[in-house]
Amino acid sequence: MGSSFLIIASKNRIHDLSERVKAGFGNGYKLIFSVFGGECSRKEIERQTAIAVKEKCDGVIGIGGGKVIDTVKMVGNQVNAPVVVVPTIAASDASTSALAVVYNDDGSLEKEVHFNNNPEIVLVDTEIIMNAPVRFLVAGMGDALSTWFGALVVYQQYKNNEFGAKPTEASMAISRLSFDILTRHGLAAKIACENKVITKDLNKIIECNVLLSGLGMESSGGASDHSFYYGFCALTNRKETKLHGEYVPFSTICMLILEGASKEELDEIYKFCMSVSLPICLEDLDLGDLTEEEYVTIARSVMEQEGPKNHPFEIEEADVIGALKTADVMGQMYKSGSSLLS
Repeated sequence: MGSSFLIIASKNRIHDLSERVKAGFGNGYKLIFSVFGGECSRKEIERQTAIAVKEKCDGVIGIGGGKVIDTVKMVGNQVNAPVVVVPTIAASDASTSALAVVYNDDGSLEKEVHFNNNPEIVLVDTEIIMNAPVRFLVAGMGDALSTWFGALVVYQQYKNNEFGAKPTEASMAISRLSFDILTRHGLAAKIACENKVITKDLNKIIECNVLLSGLGMESSGGASDHSFYYGFCALTNRKETKLHGEYVPFSTICMLILEGASKEELDEIYKFCMSVSLPICLEDLDLGDLTEEEYVTIARSVMEQEGPKNHPFEIEEADVIGALKTADVMGQMYKSGSSLLS
């Protein structure tokens, strides 16, 4: 790929891993380590791109979580250089996707950017993932949970996937596999990660979070499974206190309620989320005190997203607010020990 590389990572990751990276490359390479600014924003992308141009880097390497990875993809695209991703957490499927989510400096969504290519290399070290806080692994499960439900909408309505083509039987099988692995191995993987041991369950969940979810999401497509999360991002008056994958399960539940999902289907999702400690109500997201004006802000942002357009029905402001409030009350019900089936 070349002999000079821009390596973008947080200050702590550079401190922890830079010597291992240098040793891995050996002699004869120019490595420029650049501290990530904290947000995949236009300003940060331009700053990192300027470094890559100034240093005449042949490639760009990202070591970290989703926002580092998306920034690296954007920089690589700007300078037409190969991208290498080394995820240090399995908190989302950002590593493998040909997609980056760009935010404004205030944390609100600016846009999603699609690329012609996926990263050239995704290097996943399971020991690094295992030693990260278990919260990140669980958040990755939350992100992956949405894959099957969004894919099903696109497939049934014969809509386009992330590449502007139709889902295939293979992509749908991968999307379903993501869900099956989560429900069969998620809790055991969490226990393994808590105890800092590598098991088959943990390896399956890492593969699901990083690879299968990304393949399923891109090749099958999605609906409003992420749209409620982007609606929360529109609350610029509030600090974002949770991880992407902690918001997404609640967003997925809201989508299922929009669709009128059966109580059996909702029960399965609520119980899975509870088993691995994923948020299931607004209070879990530090949003239990939303005002009516904030509900409207969220709803309008949800309706501006592309995902809801894949549903076979028109979604109005009242529908979004109704889904939010219903999902919240149901979540509180499950936390109190009740269920939709009892």
